[in-house]
Amino acid sequence: MIIFRTDASQKTGFGHLNRSSYLASLLKSKCKVLFCVEKDKKVTRFLDEKGFSYCTAKELLRRDASEYKSIVFDLRHFDEEDLGLLEHGRRERKSTVQITDLGLSQQNTDFTIDCSVEKLFPYSEERLGSLLDGPDYAILHTRYRHFHRVKRKYKDKMKRILICFGGGADYSHLREGVDLLTRHGYEVKIAPGFYLKKNSPKTLRRIYKGIRFVGKTETLARAFFEADAALITSGVAAFEAAAVGTPALYLYYHNEQKFIAKAFENKGAGLEISNIDDLLRVDLVEKMKTLTLEKRIEMGTDGKKLVDGMGVYRIIDFFEKNNII
Repeated sequence: MIIFRTDASQKTGFGHLNRSSYLASLLKSKCKVLFCVEKDKKVTRFLDEKGFSYCTAKELLRRDASEYKSIVFDLRHFDEEDLGLLEHGRRERKSTVQITDLGLSQQNTDFTIDCSVEKLFPYSEERLGSLLDGPDYAILHTRYRHFHRVKRKYKDKMKRILICFGGGADYSHLREGVDLLTRHGYEVKIAPGFYLKKNSPKTLRRIYKGIRFVGKTETLARAFFEADAALITSGVAAFEAAAVGTPALYLYYHNEQKFIAKAFENKGAGLEISNIDDLLRVDLVEKMKTLTLEKRIEMGTDGKKLVDGMGVYRIIDFFEKNNII
């Protein structure tokens, strides 16, 4: 059995839980999987729908350690309980893996997976030998691999825009984005996130005729692929847009996401815009007009070179070779 210690919330988003579930879904045929999470209703409902078993950290510590072989930690921050669980795993001689971003919250695990394009906090020389490093290890749903291979046609004029503001997206930010784009004639499709109130989509549809929402789906791969461009908050969505060759306009909630946005822009995959709270104070439409057909083709090509959607398979191969599963 392999344990995934991860979580989600409106503040941290669903990125950590999503990517761990993508990886776990491919491991289920090879070993048993158990998620270790807090008892948040949206988190447990998500895992129930995916068919995963779960428990809390306290419950895990009461289990017989011989039941599991390894623990994968995918957390934004480690609290005392998480550090205790890590120490427990090391004491019981379990393989320990940390999935992280930008070199954040580095822990003394056996192996580390960090798919960041650039690092805010570099790894020491002694850690490099156990580090799976860079976008080749981006954990994306397997359908991104499929759409990465499909040849796409870029239109002379951008029309269809996907808005993806993350799992914690709120109504006010979505309305600002929708209002701005629809007033300039763009067709808008929205990935609503996990914490948007149930009546919010209905309200937005009533105000802005013709907008659409992504339906219930395991992955946004098709939605990204069908969009001429994507207005996103830079995190997991930056890798998803790049994998299918969709030019991205990057917003950010905090400085870590700003760093990611700049890193992707430096690689030619998109264009940094602003903090999401400043969306109405930047001339987004004028920036979008700079994305000529040639520029968008270039961005799409550079994005596909950066992220190929094969990360989960490389990680599984590594897990098998290193007796983690």
